Amino acid sequence: MYPADRTVTIAALSDLHVREGEESAWASIVRNVPADADVLIIAGDMTENGWLGEAEASAAMLAEVSAPMVAVLGNHDLRGLRRKAFREVFERVGVQILVDDPIVVPTRSGVDLGIAGVAGSGGGFTMLAEDGPIPARALRSMALRMRREALKLDEALAELKTPIRIAVSHFAPTETTLGAEPSSKWWMLGNRDLGRVADRHGVDLFLHGHAHLGSPVGETEGGIPVRNVALPVNGDVVVITLPVPEMAMPR
Repeated sequence: MYPADRTVTIAALSDLHVREGEESAWASIVRNVPADADVLIIAGDMTENGWLGEAEASAAMLAEVSAPMVAVLGNHDLRGLRRKAFREVFERVGVQILVDDPIVVPTRSGVDLGIAGVAGSGGGFTMLAEDGPIPARALRSMALRMRREALKLDEALAELKTPIRIAVSHFAPTETTLGAEPSSKWWMLGNRDLGRVADRHGVDLFLHGHAHLGSPVGETEGGIPVRNVALPVNGDVVVITLPVPEMAMPR
């Protein structure tokens, strides 16, 4: 068994929205990733338009990070058409993109950290009436994407047997981190299905971005801690320390 005072250090950020030629605005923030971080988790929107030039600029900054890096794609990253090539740009500098399968990261404490993630989707935190401002066809499409993304997260979390497990999505899994976002926009900022999946699996932490006017700290319906790690919310890299479970066994 490991001593109860052992910890895992997680650095996290999202929503850099890098444009080609403007990456210097974020370079100093990326350099704030602690040297002793066990992992850097990026909750999407590494670029503004999903273009390869933007990906190259963003990846060049991230290449300076010494910690293992894991990311999900955000809605802006998914705007581009060359998605395989987009992912490969980041993978070349060591950023592992979560697509279907979870990723296990060894930590300095000697235990494995499991990370499962999806881009996620909007859909709202209340039922949207079909006679409301959003066309019924768009609602059906959104509902399908909500179910698909929640199922992907569910399947990925089911694979993880690590002592510490983290769920990641770009979209919010709870309204408790939406802060000053207008309620009229909640339908496009996330949905509870993601949080409910995390609750079923009892993860240790849920990270997301996307809500630029949100608040940094919240929780799912089941009480799992949620952190909105969007740069517009926090202004810097978010550093989170998690205790190693007392009963965690060596690898």
